[in-house]
Amino acid sequence: MKKVFLIACLSCIFLFTSCNGDSQSSANGYTIETTIDGIPDGVRAFLKVTNEKGVPKPKDTAIVQNGRFVFTGKAEFPELGLIYVNGAQGNISLLIENAEVKIEAYRDSLSKSKVSGGKHNQEYLAFIEESKVLATTIQDARDRYGNAVKERDSVSYNSIRKEISNLEKQGIQFQEDYVIAHPKSYVSIMLVSRLLRSKLTTAPKAKVFYDMLPADMKKTRVAEDLFIKITEMIRASVGTKAENFSAPDPEGNKISLNDIKGKVTVVDFWAAWCGPCRKENPNVVKIYEKYHKDGLEIIGVSLDGRPNQKNAKQDWLRAIEQDGLPWHQVSNLDGFRDAIARTYNIRSIPATFIIDEEGTIVAKNLRGAKLEEKIKELLGK
Repeated sequence: MKKVFLIACLSCIFLFTSCNGDSQSSANGYTIETTIDGIPDGVRAFLKVTNEKGVPKPKDTAIVQNGRFVFTGKAEFPELGLIYVNGAQGNISLLIENAEVKIEAYRDSLSKSKVSGGKHNQEYLAFIEESKVLATTIQDARDRYGNAVKERDSVSYNSIRKEISNLEKQGIQFQEDYVIAHPKSYVSIMLVSRLLRSKLTTAPKAKVFYDMLPADMKKTRVAEDLFIKITEMIRASVGTKAENFSAPDPEGNKISLNDIKGKVTVVDFWAAWCGPCRKENPNVVKIYEKYHKDGLEIIGVSLDGRPNQKNAKQDWLRAIEQDGLPWHQVSNLDGFRDAIARTYNIRSIPATFIIDEEGTIVAKNLRGAKLEEKIKELLGK
């Protein structure tokens, strides 16, 4: 159900988006002027922005005076803003950009406020308007699912769960269709970035969109960040050539992937401090001892070197000895900052890449019996 709740509210589609700059921003800054009836003078209003996890964080505060309050500042890049007012229901969603924005707010339902102004903001509001029907349908299904769970009605909630799964696919398709129909929209770039970050689309699909962008849009920071993310993900994806690398072994001698590649090669990212890695090691040892003579090679890349490790090299060497790892081992002792880890887009460990005789990545992150099955297949056993 995790993905369902991630996309269930299309009107909050950017809650999981963050960007790092926009070269097209105006130098004049932004002004967000809001009028609201029924709120006494002196009441506080809050402008918040969301972090990468979608959690609202305070950005500015204003005081209501004569049914009016104003936020001013300069936006380095367009980002989702949420306005809250003490004593009012809900919040106002908008894109903060360097432009003049006017809002006619309603105390009883801030979400129904009228927002105008700002090129990117208007694109965002148009997207929200287009998504309302699907968003309402998804919310209705969520409500019915919640009621079925409370009533312990397993027949109903299993049925609704399937319904939500289908709606989830429609939600993703809706966003992809919007992107295709609006290739020059800043909103589309933000959508693709969020979908990619949330693993709701693939890097090749995202690249197709990026390639459609006009030259000036590709110069924006958010587009540049998207390109970097796509490049990282494609570079280490199944079907691509494995990037060569080199690093010191326990004796300090440099070993490269190309030096040791066999008929089948496993690149194993691990660390002495990684419990799941250590738990899997005995299985990998058995596989190595069984198939090494047939052409299996393994190179372990240790991500020891975290700031809290007093003696990372000692921990690394001790773990190799304790777990009886007979294959090649290398490490820059630089933790997740390691250049090899960045090349292979490593975000967590254990992580494994299975490479065939031609140097192509044919599988990733297999463990236990599945790892052995793939190796047997590639070795023709």
